[in-house]
Amino acid sequence: MYRIMYLSTATVPFSDNELEELLEIARKNNSEKEVTGLLIIKGRTFLQCLEGEKENVLEIFEKIKKDERHDSIIELIEEDEGTRYFPDWSMGYKNINHLDDVKSQKLTDYTNSNNAHKFSSDDISEIFKEFVEIS
Repeated sequence: MYRIMYLSTATVPFSDNELEELLEIARKNNSEKEVTGLLIIKGRTFLQCLEGEKENVLEIFEKIKKDERHDSIIELIEEDEGTRYFPDWSMGYKNINHLDDVKSQKLTDYTNSNNAHKFSSDDISEIFKEFVEIS
């Protein structure tokens, strides 16, 4: 299973309606390519995991990199192993600005951090795995 996890910054704040539109399009495109994943948002910071066949994940990731609604894309993890973290989600979504009952200290730290880009690959993986466990 090929997986990319990345961090980016929205160039402007997204309204709830704009996020819903973005998610609807992403879910449709991901479903067509059999790509699954999770999008975590904190303010203007996007943390995303995409997983599936390498060719399909890379095709979607290339589109994301060209999207002018965000910049400062930092690829955090690229791996080709294991099983899907999110087999049932064409694109799961979590807004952690208002997340209650956080069990992972890493997720709590990420939620409270203004320096989310300083988290290690292991930290990022732990954050995504937290959502696998609570879903």
